[in-house]
Amino acid sequence: MKEDVFARVDGGGEELRADTSYFWDNSKRSESNRINLQRTQNGEGFFEDSQRRYSVPAGKIMAFTQRENSRYGYPATATEPYRLRYLSIDPTATATPLFHRIRHDFGPVLSMPNGSESASLFDEIFHRFRQRTFRDRYHESDLITRLLTSIYRQQVEDTQHTDPIEYGYHILHNQFTNPIKLKDVASSCGISREHFIRAFSQRFGKSPGAVLRKLRLDHAHSMLQATRLPLQQIAEASGFSTANVFCRSFRNEFGLTPSAVRQ
Repeated sequence: MKEDVFARVDGGGEELRADTSYFWDNSKRSESNRINLQRTQNGEGFFEDSQRRYSVPAGKIMAFTQRENSRYGYPATATEPYRLRYLSIDPTATATPLFHRIRHDFGPVLSMPNGSESASLFDEIFHRFRQRTFRDRYHESDLITRLLTSIYRQQVEDTQHTDPIEYGYHILHNQFTNPIKLKDVASSCGISREHFIRAFSQRFGKSPGAVLRKLRLDHAHSMLQATRLPLQQIAEASGFSTANVFCRSFRNEFGLTPSAVRQ
C-alpha cells in the first residue's frame, strides 16, 4: 500500500470561552499527534510550555501538537470573552518538517495579522473544510503547505522591524542562490553594512560573508552528488558568479575539487 503523503484537515471550528474552565493539557490528551493552529479572533488566550507562558491576543495564533508538553486556555486575568478559530491538521510527510521548522525558529505563538496572506489562507482552509469545497486531496494539501509557508514568511517579515540582525540572517538563508551583496542585505535591514557585519558576527559567531559562502558551498556539494549538471550550471544555481570562483572556494572549504567529489 502506498504511503499517503498529502496533508489534510480533519477538524476545524469556532468557540467562545469566558472562564478558566477552558483549559487543555496537551500531554494528557489521547488524540494522535496532529498539528493544531488556533487563532485568536477576539479577546485573549494563553499558551504555556516548559520555557514560559505566552499571551495569545488577537492577531496571534498558537501552534502545537497534541501529546506535547504544553497547556493552553482562558487566562484568569482576562477581561473579555476569548473567541477562537482552530484547524486540526493530519500533516503526513509533506507538512511536518515545515511545521517543526516554524516552531524551532519562532516558537509556539506566532503572528497572523488580519489581512495578511497567512490569515487569508487560514480562513480559506477553514471555510472550505466546513463547507466541504476542497477540489480534491491535492488542492487541500497544497493549501496547507501554502499556509505553513506564509506563516513562516510572516514571522520573517516581522523581524525586519523588531530584530534587523535576525531579519538579515533569514535573507541570507532564503536568497543565498541569488547574486546578493551584503550592502543590499544591510540596507534591507535598515542598518549600515558595517553595523550589520559587526552585530551579525557577534551574535552568530561567523561573519555574514562566511555564512553566505557556506550556504552556497553546501548547496553546490549536494548538487554535485545528486546531479550530473555541468560545473558552470551548479555554480550559477548555488549563487557563485563564475565556475572558477566556485571551484576555488569549494577546494578551500572541502580540500577537494568539485570533480573529485563527484567521482
